[in-house]
Amino acid sequence: MKISELARRTDVPKQTIHYYIRSGLLPKPRKLGSNSADYDESYVERIRLIKELQNDFFLPLPTIKKIMWENRSASKMAMLKLRTEYFRPMEHYLGTGVKGDEAFLKATSLAARWLPILKEFNLVSSQQENGENVYSQDDIIVAKVMVNMAKLGINRANKFKPEVTLPMLANTFKEVAKDLIEDFRRATGDMKPAEREELALRGHEIMGVLCYHLYRKYAREYLQEKPRS
Repeated sequence: MKISELARRTDVPKQTIHYYIRSGLLPKPRKLGSNSADYDESYVERIRLIKELQNDFFLPLPTIKKIMWENRSASKMAMLKLRTEYFRPMEHYLGTGVKGDEAFLKATSLAARWLPILKEFNLVSSQQENGENVYSQDDIIVAKVMVNMAKLGINRANKFKPEVTLPMLANTFKEVAKDLIEDFRRATGDMKPAEREELALRGHEIMGVLCYHLYRKYAREYLQEKPRS
């Protein structure tokens, strides 16, 4: 297909596709002439994956490039498998977080006045190391999500009540996670340490995906319910 068709199918501008190729995120296409090239179906899947990693996991392009090149010889089915494996390799790419409030604010674009509020809501927490606050990558992503929610209009200006809904959400998930971990400890008490660690890694990723899709499922079902008279 031509680049115009690729841009239409992926909803990504031609200039962006050219940038992906120049940056090494995409392989160079097969040239048909001095001013034309042919893009096969794998480009559609690769571009969609790039956008998912950007929009859903907030990964920077250098990290996405690493992921794409580690899977550069993969077929379309192998790339789909990357998704159906629940993005289990993400911990390898997500990093270890940041040290210090200033670094955290820079990494998340969060306004300084919101950091103590998110801590009060139990959405963000930190560990002390040599007198500095250390934040995990999960804390960074949570804060980035909060920033994006505000930009989308889910904020006080539009009559949302974050001081009510967000602490409730955080505390509910905290209790659910606690119960699941206790059940995991009970069920795996007799396992060898290496087997237990491997299962724990798989379990964490799968439960994260499960929670994500449970919200989508129940939200959709609730929205489809007929209003009560």
